Amino acid sequence: MNRMYYAYARHALVAALRMARVQPGDAVLLPHFICRDVLASLKAVQAVPVFYHVDENLQVPPSIKLPPARAVLAVNYFGFPADLEQLQRQLTNQNSVIIEDNAHGWLSADEYGVALGTRTSLGITSFRKTIRSYDGAFLHWRSGGDIDIHALHQPLLERTDSLPLGYRVRRVVAAVDRRTSLPLMNIARNTLRSSRTQLGKPPINLLHREETELPYHRAIHLSSLTMMSQCDIPNERQRRREAFQHCQGLATEFGLRTPRLYFNSGICPQGFPFFVDDGDIRQFQHVVNKRKLGEIVTWPSLPSSSAIPQASPLRQLHLVNFL
Repeated sequence: MNRMYYAYARHALVAALRMARVQPGDAVLLPHFICRDVLASLKAVQAVPVFYHVDENLQVPPSIKLPPARAVLAVNYFGFPADLEQLQRQLTNQNSVIIEDNAHGWLSADEYGVALGTRTSLGITSFRKTIRSYDGAFLHWRSGGDIDIHALHQPLLERTDSLPLGYRVRRVVAAVDRRTSLPLMNIARNTLRSSRTQLGKPPINLLHREETELPYHRAIHLSSLTMMSQCDIPNERQRRREAFQHCQGLATEFGLRTPRLYFNSGICPQGFPFFVDDGDIRQFQHVVNKRKLGEIVTWPSLPSSSAIPQASPLRQLHLVNFL
């Protein structure tokens, strides 16, 4: 496997776009249900984002024909595989390079046992979304006729600077929270959000510049590589799969709608997605918090140019994040 590490998947995506021969002014297709910070990667290579539709099951409807583009971003939402075969059939330009966005799917595989992020000639994975590393992402590529290997830069030297105090405190709090009955993470989050609200700020710090600016550091921190190498992968997979099945049972019990996702034996879910437009949401959230299954969050922070209709069910999608 060819792999290069980065601090963030956004930097890995910049490298992937260049290897896909994306030139200034070229169109790049990406789903309209996407986090806005992806646009900063496109801006870095001066590409033009063109959004395509995904349905409430997080797949491209079969009736859609995708317009011509130099590259296409296929997202493995929450660690579940995008249907790449269907996506390929829907491309107007069969020479478009499919880049697999596997930011959510480290440790996940498709129904054939193929690791997500490695199913196309270019893939990006963000393992910091799975373990509490300071940063951490990588680019995967397969040499072939559809990518330009010469566009890839030299490997980046790992950083060894001191980790911020805030990150170290969060690690300690998370460790204590997981090993005891104390709901420290919930208390810390609620305290922080309450203090922001009292100061007249949004409860969550939404950095709008993320849509246009890449993170300052490009090289991964050595501590993140160490944490990745020391991860107990079988236990992490088992924990996440059990949490998903637990949430699935609660969603059924409390009448919540969820996307139809194929939970095969290779899936290591980032979290459990559910819609908040039906069912006993309060009771579901109460039990999830009480049993410490994960943090309930909204995702994504949509781009300002998003084409998702206000009435779309996707705007009602929340996630029990298992991080």
